Amino acid sequence: MEATACTTENMEQNAVTAIVTAMTDHEKYFLPEALRAILSDEHIDQVIVCLDEKNQSLQSSIRSNFKDRRIELLPLPFMNIGAVRNRAIQFVKHAWLAFCDGDDVWMQNKTLQQLQYANKSNLDFVGTGHYLTNEAGQIQTHGLSMFIPMPSSWLVKTEVMKSFPFNEALNRRSDGDWWIRTHEKINKGKYPKILLKYRVRLQSVSMLSRSKKRKVLITQLAQLPFIGHLVKFSTYIIWQSTKQLNYLWLSKWEKQV
Repeated sequence: MEATACTTENMEQNAVTAIVTAMTDHEKYFLPEALRAILSDEHIDQVIVCLDEKNQSLQSSIRSNFKDRRIELLPLPFMNIGAVRNRAIQFVKHAWLAFCDGDDVWMQNKTLQQLQYANKSNLDFVGTGHYLTNEAGQIQTHGLSMFIPMPSSWLVKTEVMKSFPFNEALNRRSDGDWWIRTHEKINKGKYPKILLKYRVRLQSVSMLSRSKKRKVLITQLAQLPFIGHLVKFSTYIIWQSTKQLNYLWLSKWEKQV
């Protein structure tokens, strides 16, 4: 099924749309696992999969292996990730949406837990904690997320994303730019549980960022004898001591990460 545009008047209030980005060919190896986790989430009623329009084999593979009516394909020309997500937002049918990169994996009922927390706390946005995994998907350490949650953990109101779209001119860090621009304009909160497995792989468009280089180093160290135990213990302690705190503020994100 292809994605079809939706208006605000038609949006369902008690369900969530997942926007999955898989614009690079290498993500085809991980996308099935990501989709299975998303489709198992009780609150997901629409899954928009953003694909490179030239990647016909991946489109055919999804159609053949996933017969779920919730999946809608959105073939697009290759563009910055912020632009991809903005295009997908125009097809969202529900009042809430959640992002997921094609190589990341949600924990069980991620959005169900986030939505309950958002309604209880009167939030427009809920992020969660995450594990760092190696390319094979094996958990290595706890992620920290002290300044900003990973985009694959975001749950946010659709009307918010339409009011504050990503900056399409940025080829990297559009999530950090969005985070700063929306500071104190929407109600953001952290759900103090780990609901995402973030896959650290070398073949990634974010490889040049300082943040990604740190994640690669941490996951590599975590696999070493003795040092690995220290890394895992340290990240666990930091996560436990900060999970109840709100996100720390950075006014110049691009210079810090």
